[in-house]
Formats: sequence, C-alpha cells, structure tokens
Amino acid sequence: MRRLKLGLLASAALLAAACATATNTSTPTNTASTGNADRAAATPAVSADELASARSSYNAACVKCHKENGEGGVAKLDEGSEIKVPSFKTEHSIKHTDEQFARKIANGDSDEGMPPFKDRLTPEQISGLVRFIRAEFQSGGPKPGAGH
Repeated sequence: MRRLKLGLLASAALLAAACATATNTSTPTNTASTGNADRAAATPAVSADELASARSSYNAACVKCHKENGEGGVAKLDEGSEIKVPSFKTEHSIKHTDEQFARKIANGDSDEGMPPFKDRLTPEQISGLVRFIRAEFQSGGPKPGAGH
C-alpha cells in the first residue's frame, strides 16, 4: 500500500514538473571530454521538483537493473537471463558527457545488454535522468583515472 501511495505521489510530481517545464525543450549539455569538474559546472543545477520527477522516471525505468543506490550489479531479465549492469558511481559512467549519457539511455547499448528507452521516455525525461544520476550518484564519486 505504501508503494502504491509513493507511486501515486511520484506520478503527481512528474505531472506537475512536466506542466511546469513544458516550454523548456533544452537538450543535455555537451561538455566534450574536458573533465569531471567542467562537466559538473556545465550541468545546470537541479531543483527539488526536477529531482522528484526524474526520481520517478528512474524508479519506473532504471531501478530494476541499476538498483536504488545506482550500484548496478547482476540483474535478472524477464526472460530469465542475467546481465552485468555497470555502477553509475564508477569511471565507466562518470567519464561520459551528458550528451553521450542521454544518447545511451535513448538508444541503449547492445554490447552491455541495455535496451533503448527512446520509445518509453520523452527527451525531457531522459535529460532529467541524466541530471538526476549526476546529482544523486556522481556528486562525490570517483574522478576519471581514479580506478573502479
């Protein structure tokens, strides 16, 4: 029952955020490969409403494989197979620009077994997910070159 209430609350927050940002059609920032500090500076600040909306999208589309803490690991797929899911907290994910990250979410990654989400998520939701993952899982994470 609690999860149902949380789901309804998250859906309401998502709807409110979508209405509030309906005129914002910005795309993720491309910061090239200038390093983690430059990427963080170029990524716009995230409001609480945007985080609530993106958290709802994350819980609906990402948490099954990437887990609530963003650590990834082994995920079981619906057909019974398993895939190894990378953590958002390691260099593997941190090194990507926002644009690369958004493209990977939209188009998937057949090498890693990640499905495409462009038919399930809007460009605004994908952009929100990138900002959410950066804020939630990468703000104090390792820097590129620090190892896994």
